[in-house]
Amino acid sequence: MKKVLFVITKSNWGGAQRYLYDLATAFDGEFFDVAVVAGGKGDLEKKLMEINIRLISIPSLGRDISFFKDISVFIELLKIFHNEKPDIVHLNSSKVGGLGAFAARLTFVPKIIFTAHGWAFNEERPLWQKLIIRIFCWVTIFLSHDTIAVSKAVYNQAPKLFFTKSKISII
Repeated sequence: MKKVLFVITKSNWGGAQRYLYDLATAFDGEFFDVAVVAGGKGDLEKKLMEINIRLISIPSLGRDISFFKDISVFIELLKIFHNEKPDIVHLNSSKVGGLGAFAARLTFVPKIIFTAHGWAFNEERPLWQKLIIRIFCWVTIFLSHDTIAVSKAVYNQAPKLFFTKSKISII
């Protein structure tokens, strides 16, 4: 039986959470053990509980950047990946994508997939922050085995530098 861990920053109910829910519920329980790792408590958790998909909560995982919380999240991800020993980690959202891809590589997860729902460097920020975020997005793609862009626009904006162009596809 293959173990799949879906990871997302927030457990509210939005587009990325719906995408994750649809994917997680599509797996045949006879062949796949599916669980979701998410920050906070929200509608995603309730919906997953209704269909008996396990949710592993990381309370300190949130959207905003916080150095000490993010270190805590990274350590939690290392522990979860080490204990769960997933065959596949599917990361959703920029922040947990980067932290999760690095943690998954350090724990030798065989397959790391990142879905890019959008890019944080498109948000209203100072130029220097956008550049740093763009570099981190490239690192996330680099550390992942495959990256899924949810639209042609997301694909076209993906940082396709050194060793990443072949890792990105559009759904």
